[in-house]
Amino acid sequence: MIVLSGLLGAIVGAAAALLSQLLAHHLAEKRERKRFQVQSFERFRREFTEDPDLRRLSETDEKDLTDGEIDDYVGFFEEIGLYFHRDLVDVQLLDEILGDYIMDAWKEPKIRETIGAVRGGEDDPSYFKYFEALARHLLRLKTQRTGALND
Repeated sequence: MIVLSGLLGAIVGAAAALLSQLLAHHLAEKRERKRFQVQSFERFRREFTEDPDLRRLSETDEKDLTDGEIDDYVGFFEEIGLYFHRDLVDVQLLDEILGDYIMDAWKEPKIRETIGAVRGGEDDPSYFKYFEALARHLLRLKTQRTGALND
């Protein structure tokens, strides 16, 4: 009987130690993911604010952009959208700092027309799909916050 209770105690102890290790691993993984998301956001923020071409494009009326400039501008947002799609960027920070640029670009008719032309010309509706998904997500967040889509 004593051997059986000792064995049971050892099993319970081992199970508790294993559970403790799994929980510690999960928490460390979650912390590392959040750190990576913030670092990804910071890289995008820095690129957006320090790249002279992106800054110029962000300050230019979208109606005056060429198709090539639209491709560059939206291409940057497409990359962010891919990170968003894979949950590799902090969406709250993204929304606070770059969200208006992304939403404004998506709402601009000329940009939407150019995206449509690229999708049609390439016969591939997936062009800029991550940018579109990100912009729509940010617009939903804004609607939840303010109850309106337009400022």
